[in-house]
Amino acid sequence: MSRHGGDVHGWALTTGVRRENIIDFSASINPLGTPREVLRTIRARLHDVEHYPDPDSTELRTRLSAAFDLDPSVILCGNGCTELIYLLPRALPLRKVLIVRPTFNEYERACATASPGCAVASYPLRARNDFELDPVAVLHEAASVGADAVFLCNPNNPTGRVVERDIMEEAATLAADRKIYLVIDESFIEFTTTASAVGLTRGNPYLIVLRSMTKFYALPGLRLGWGVFPARVARALNAIREPWSVNTLAQAAGVAALSLTAHRERTHVFLSREKQRLERGLQTLGIDYTISRTNYYLLRSRHCPQILRGLRDQNILVRDCSNFKGLDKNYIRVAVRKKRDNDILLQRMASLLTNP
Repeated sequence: MSRHGGDVHGWALTTGVRRENIIDFSASINPLGTPREVLRTIRARLHDVEHYPDPDSTELRTRLSAAFDLDPSVILCGNGCTELIYLLPRALPLRKVLIVRPTFNEYERACATASPGCAVASYPLRARNDFELDPVAVLHEAASVGADAVFLCNPNNPTGRVVERDIMEEAATLAADRKIYLVIDESFIEFTTTASAVGLTRGNPYLIVLRSMTKFYALPGLRLGWGVFPARVARALNAIREPWSVNTLAQAAGVAALSLTAHRERTHVFLSREKQRLERGLQTLGIDYTISRTNYYLLRSRHCPQILRGLRDQNILVRDCSNFKGLDKNYIRVAVRKKRDNDILLQRMASLLTNP
């Protein structure tokens, strides 16, 4: 299996099971699926695939700049947020970075592959505190260990914990004072009611905010992300990035998605209802979970290894979290899906716990 979730292709090839017969809780994608308006736009632009895409994603960046009141020159679009994560350590001369544990594994991998001499310091989040993240404390630790940059995921993946904007603003100010780059990955922020830190980038030469359109608009097969960077960092990234990394259909889908206010509202209403149901079910099963504000839960139980194996035997995929630094085999992550799938998950887990 992949080191990430969402590898339904690999599971289908390994087992011979048809993809439509796999229920994937391992990838945290909007359960409402790709918006119809976005699909219509993609179909209408299919004829454009015979041309190279706009290498600068001009229309999408212009729409983003208007939506967030930013200069388009500080916005970069990427082949998913992950492309931008990998570009950053190539563009910045980082000697040491601080990364919390547990969090998205690709921050460390990006730094290690781009800058072999870059040291990585860890800041452990404690299970006894439900993996609560204090970004101000993290910045103080970064300053004390001489880190050039800090990577924070908000909401954090895989815990689902959120830092509110006022606290993140305090951390961003501290980062600028200490001349430490603060990279905030907001790939899942749209699933929450928390305000984005994008607006805090104005006038802060050390704040970088990354966003994904892959998760909320259910576009993992197209890949689309964007970020806001200090002007000098944006120039450095543009100087080294590969051309045409964002394809024509992804750019068109992004433009269409930006106007979908109703889709955001429907998603929040749906998630609020299903999260309550899922939490009640997990409580009934006696399985601990983090206080998640987004569309996935980190589950903790000594029974997680048998749950993982038993669900896979039934072609239900959940995220094995044993490869997250700071976690072990007793943790799995599950996405919030539609009611029928969530009911199946709870029923199968109950059966596995009753008949191990």
